[in-house]
Amino acid sequence: VNLRGIGGNRVAIEVDFSPSTDQFLIGAFANSSRSLPEIDLIKEVEILNGPASTFYGSDAIGGVISVVTWAPEDLVKLTDSDSFYKLRLGYDGKNSSQVLSATSAWQNDNIGALLSYTRREGHEINNDGFITAEKDELDWQSDAIFAKFTHRDDNDNQLTLTLESKQKETLSDNNSLLGVGRQFATTTQLLGDDSFDSERLSLEYQLLSDTSLFSVNTFRAHYINGETSQRSQDFRSSRGTPVRQDRAFLFDQKIFSLEYNGLAEFAAHKIVAGVEYSQSDIAELRDALQENLSTGAITTSLLSEQFPLRDFPKSKTKEIGVFIQDEFALDADWTLVPALRIDRFEMTPSIDDVFLQNLSSPEVVSISETAVSPKLGLLHAVAHGKSLYMQYVHGFRAPSYEDVNIGLEMPMFQIRAIPNPDLESERSDSFEFGYRSFVANNHLNLALYYSRYEDFIESKVNLGPDETGFVIFQSQNINEAEIFGFELNHRTSYTLDNWGESTLSIDASLALSRGNNLITDEPLNSISPAQAVLDIGWLSADETLAADLILTTTKSKSRVDDSNTDFFLTPGYTTLDFLINYRLSSDTDLRFSIFNLGDKQFWNWQDVRNLANDSQLIQSVVRPERSFSVSLATKW
Repeated sequence: VNLRGIGGNRVAIEVDFSPSTDQFLIGAFANSSRSLPEIDLIKEVEILNGPASTFYGSDAIGGVISVVTWAPEDLVKLTDSDSFYKLRLGYDGKNSSQVLSATSAWQNDNIGALLSYTRREGHEINNDGFITAEKDELDWQSDAIFAKFTHRDDNDNQLTLTLESKQKETLSDNNSLLGVGRQFATTTQLLGDDSFDSERLSLEYQLLSDTSLFSVNTFRAHYINGETSQRSQDFRSSRGTPVRQDRAFLFDQKIFSLEYNGLAEFAAHKIVAGVEYSQSDIAELRDALQENLSTGAITTSLLSEQFPLRDFPKSKTKEIGVFIQDEFALDADWTLVPALRIDRFEMTPSIDDVFLQNLSSPEVVSISETAVSPKLGLLHAVAHGKSLYMQYVHGFRAPSYEDVNIGLEMPMFQIRAIPNPDLESERSDSFEFGYRSFVANNHLNLALYYSRYEDFIESKVNLGPDETGFVIFQSQNINEAEIFGFELNHRTSYTLDNWGESTLSIDASLALSRGNNLITDEPLNSISPAQAVLDIGWLSADETLAADLILTTTKSKSRVDDSNTDFFLTPGYTTLDFLINYRLSSDTDLRFSIFNLGDKQFWNWQDVRNLANDSQLIQSVVRPERSFSVSLATKW
């Protein structure tokens, strides 16, 4: 995820207002990712570009992706009864995957229920025509179970319980890494067995009141558990002796959160206020052993590391935030929107023997931070359906557990990573100006933005050798950066009288960002190239047939900081996608799509931005060749 050049854990992802687990990456085969619901469950997605700490706290210095899932009554309204059933079968040629999804919902006067199950199976990306090297072979499968129950009383107060469980397992034969670099120079086979399991339990109660200050009161409680397991078997030669190295990476995060939001409307004011509490428990572990295939001898000491080990101690984070926003109508044309949030953030490490055994100086630190995040917006209605706006937002992000207390020591390579007790929170000041027009069938959005970031944390900075000759790595506040740019979107539609009163729609967008490191006066490599998208759609008068032709043009990447590495720069590209939807009946839809119609070889910059120009991994991340997908969905 990358919003306006900021990504990773600096972008908050929420599902039904519940937080998501973190992404964590350290070295090869040590990567935990984040998860979103199945597409059949998604009702709407809201993307907030730029800092959003005023409402979402420390995790949202780069923006927010907020996903809302369907409620039972939403789906039942699509039918003429008090129940809803949907079955979808699909195939996607980009990775030879199949999907089976079944969803059902029931709603009576007071009680509703939604149940859904999705099964997916697939393989590696199909890009054979674009690569000459050996490609990775993947076999993966995932299962997702989702349940939502609602109860509405006679006063329209509603209780909602949501349960979600996802599992994904991937078996891999990693041919693209064989012989690559010093780490895999003698590897002859590299097998992977990765799994991700997540569970979410959410409880929401919405209370309506005519007597209290807040007319709408929302209480939420969430529990999220995410477990990542990545295991590999590396068959190689060690000084002429055949060996097998078994490695495992485990990452477990449990989140518990509580929140209250209140809405009050009176006179010219619309006030939203709330309080949030979040607690997260994080544990990471790496394990390994090496077996001599000639003698059967086994050792748990590899490359001077004694396994098992932790790269940072078990950690507990706590964050409590209080916020208020007032949408104040100054008159019929002007609206002022001030907001303020105060956060208290604490991180406490818990040292155990596994963390201690590989360190000569196991000092770790705790964090206590308080931050104030103001926001000020101004909206001016210039005409009916047309408005100008401007806003200022201050953002912050507390130092993460791995940046503060990273602990890693490899005597064979004389490498040592040490904690940093002096890390400061990242801070940002963002300004945005925009114009919006929603008139008849014409919608126009224009946004200009500038963001200044201070005390950016760069992870594991090379500080050079200490007095013992060890090269020291430590996360530090070293970056001041700026990101600015604009986003333009225009949507319009026309009735084609000569085509049986069918509808032609045009949706065009353009996004351009530029970022600079103000310390080194070099570009920020996290910025994606400029991109323009044109979607031309057609809908028959009876709405039984719809088609879209999507043209995507992306500029080549040229502005990079290559002072330390000669990076691979992605060439510009233009792709065409064609999508068609045919309604076989009022309840059944057939969809067929062709992607990359011109069979264009291209790369996404975010996939390759850390790869050197001569990296053998470049071919392995090229995007799919021409492919098609087909799905059949029926509901009753």
